[in-house]
Amino acid sequence: MYSADICVVTANCRERGGEECAIALLPNIFSDGVSERALTRKMTEEEARKNNGGGGGTSTHVYQMLLRSDATERFHCRLCAIGANEGGWKKARDVLRHLKRDHFGLGTSCTLW
Repeated sequence: MYSADICVVTANCRERGGEECAIALLPNIFSDGVSERALTRKMTEEEARKNNGGGGGTSTHVYQMLLRSDATERFHCRLCAIGANEGGWKKARDVLRHLKRDHFGLGTSCTLW
């Protein structure tokens, strides 16, 4: 369910067993409010240096900070409890739909149906 209040969003992620380090990133990601634009924007140089060890640079989207990869190079959501994503996702961009729908209430709905 959508909430513009980042405190509500972080509390929900904590309740679901998300990684504290990932949850701590949310206020910075959504400093101007919870939106798809904020989630999919490119990292600033400072964010890349601080959260990405300098790797990936400013071509990396901020939502990728909320992901981890496993030994098989599949991506998992850090806002979910470990093991909650079963097999994970093959590509980082595939996790974006999950993040928008399940954590931020930013899913797209069809008004025609």
